[in-house]
Amino acid sequence: MPHPIVKVIADQGCQSYLVGCPETRRALLVDPKVGRTKTIQDAAAKFGLTIERVVDTHTHADHLSAGQAFAAAGLDIVMSRHTSCRRKVLRVGDGDGVQVGSLRFQVLEVPGHTPDSIALWGHGLALVGDTLFAGSLARSDFRGASAAQLFDSVTRRLLTLPDETVVFAGHDYRDVLFTTIGHERRTNSALRHADAAAYARAIGDVPGAGNSPEVDHMLALNQSVEPLPELPSAVVAACCAAGPGPTTRASAVTECTVAELRASEPARAAAGRWIDVRDPWEFAEWRIPGTKNLPLSELGFHLAEFTSSDEPFVFSCLGGIRSKTAAKTLAYLGVVDGPISLVGGINAWRDAGAPIERI
Repeated sequence: MPHPIVKVIADQGCQSYLVGCPETRRALLVDPKVGRTKTIQDAAAKFGLTIERVVDTHTHADHLSAGQAFAAAGLDIVMSRHTSCRRKVLRVGDGDGVQVGSLRFQVLEVPGHTPDSIALWGHGLALVGDTLFAGSLARSDFRGASAAQLFDSVTRRLLTLPDETVVFAGHDYRDVLFTTIGHERRTNSALRHADAAAYARAIGDVPGAGNSPEVDHMLALNQSVEPLPELPSAVVAACCAAGPGPTTRASAVTECTVAELRASEPARAAAGRWIDVRDPWEFAEWRIPGTKNLPLSELGFHLAEFTSSDEPFVFSCLGGIRSKTAAKTLAYLGVVDGPISLVGGINAWRDAGAPIERI
C-alpha cells in the first residue's frame, strides 16, 4: 500500500495532522486546535478525505483542543487510558491499535511531558505529540510531568523504532517540519545523557513550576465536559524544553529570486532537481514546467530520492513559505546540500512572466 496521506495544519507553532488512508480516503485527525476547525474541514475536502476519528495525544496545557467540536459531529475522540479528561473519550493503552481505513497504528504510552501522553506508530511514521522534537525534548515542568520519565519514554519506546521512521511532533517552533528517529538518535543533544537520572539532573525541572494561571486555565478547560468556543485560541506556553534546538549542516539554505533562477530552470527541471512542495490539488491546477511534486507534509517518505550532486535542489511553493520550510527541514536532516528556496514562490514566477503550465 502507498504511504499514508499526511497534511499538517499549523497554527502558532501548534501542529495538527490529517492522516489519510490512500485506499479508502478515511482519515485520522490528530491534535486539532480550537479555531482551526474550518481549515481542517476544508483541507480534508480538498484531499477527498472523510475524518473518521480524532486523537488527542495528551491533555494540552498550551492551547485548547478542538476535539469537542468533532465529537459533537459524532466522531470518537481517542485519548490515553490515563487521561483525567472528563469528556466522553475512547480510552486506549500501550499496544492497542487505532485503525482508520486500511491503516492501523500502534499506541505507545510515552508519559513524561504529561502522565497521559501517547504516540501512534505505523506505516513509516510516528505521531509523537509533545515528547521528541527536532533537536530537543518536550518540557517537563508542568504539574504531573517527569523529566526522567520523559527521557525513558523517548529512549525506550521511540528510539527503538526503525531509523527511517518519520517523526511528526505536536509543535514546530524552529521551522523544521519533521525529523526521523535515526537522525535524533545520532544528533539530539538531549539524548546524550547517560540515563534518565542524568538527564533529570541536567534539566533541573521542578514539576509544577511551569503551571502559570494561564496554563492551569487551559488544562481545566481541556479536561472539562463544558463545550469550548470555536474561536481563535491563544497559545499560552511553549512545550519544548529550553536548549540549543535543531542545527543544520554548514551549507545554509539559500533564497533565490525568479531572476536568479530563470537561467537555470530548464536544466534543473530536466534533472529532477526542482521540487514543488504544494499539495497535489494545487500542483494539478498550475505549475512551473518540468517541476516534480512532493508535498511538504509528505517529504519524509521520499528522503531516499534526494541524491548528492554538484547542483543543489530548488524548492518552490505558492508564496515562498513552505519551500523555505522544506529546505530548512532537509538541510537539518543532512539530506540535501545547499538547498534553494524560490523567493515569492510561483506567484512571483508568474508575475515575472516566466512560463507556467496549466491543465
